[in-house]
Amino acid sequence: MRLLVFGGWGQVGSDLATVAAERGHELVRPRRGEVDVEDPAAVGHAVRAADADVVVDLAAFHRTEECERRPDRAFAVNALGALNAARAAHTAGATCVYVSTDYVFDGERAGGYAEHDPVRPVNVYGASKAAGEMLVRSACPRSLVIRGSGMFGHAGSSGKGGNFIETMLASARAGERIEVVDDLTFAPTATRDLADRLLLLLEREAPPGIYHGANRGSCSWFELARTTFELGGVQADLSPRPTARHEVRRPRYSVLLDTRSAALGLPPMRRWEDALRWYLRVRADAQMPAPAGERA
Repeated sequence: MRLLVFGGWGQVGSDLATVAAERGHELVRPRRGEVDVEDPAAVGHAVRAADADVVVDLAAFHRTEECERRPDRAFAVNALGALNAARAAHTAGATCVYVSTDYVFDGERAGGYAEHDPVRPVNVYGASKAAGEMLVRSACPRSLVIRGSGMFGHAGSSGKGGNFIETMLASARAGERIEVVDDLTFAPTATRDLADRLLLLLEREAPPGIYHGANRGSCSWFELARTTFELGGVQADLSPRPTARHEVRRPRYSVLLDTRSAALGLPPMRRWEDALRWYLRVRADAQMPAPAGERA
């Protein structure tokens, strides 16, 4: 399978490249300087040139506070950019995959959200991603929307300069006092697992529609930070805090429920604690110095 990936050099894209290579797929990842999803002509040219079976749109403007200040930019990338990719994919006869977020929901439903639940975003970022979902599905009938939440990957987030796990570890190393909100509950997602699920859906020729690709279970951001320190054996001055009134509104309970995998014969996603344990182990192995005799 040949995949063209826009926004393919961030957390999800980097893991997608790794998983694709392991499973014998070919990935084309133009950088933003080469193809901007906001330019429909450039996107169309890239899709035609790649001759890909699948067009994956990972390009996103996802800094929540910045989205509130720049709604024009959020919708230009997350909605209109997604539309450009979907239209080009449809014209080329390719499948389109759009990676979305739990922020399309309002977080007021106890028990979490299934794929078929209606969206009701509470901030600009969520609204722009919800618009992107609808535009992709309308422009390309052969499309998959895959939602994740609280993503963490070893490549870090290009738009945010790292990820929550790395931010927590860096703050602990610096001996800082760390306060983390404890009233927002979600399902943390390892981007390696999301990438694996994305490819598995394509390999199994899953029908078009919406899929949830978050790890199982749920926690607050405070619980995620505490578990990170516990599993990593890190001492930290950590305490919980409520979300402040001046902060951008976020969904309070946005756990993504996977209700479609079993019917398709797909294995369930692993729990977030197991994904975090794996992330920290791989991270530690990568940082270990090579034996003296093997160093360059």
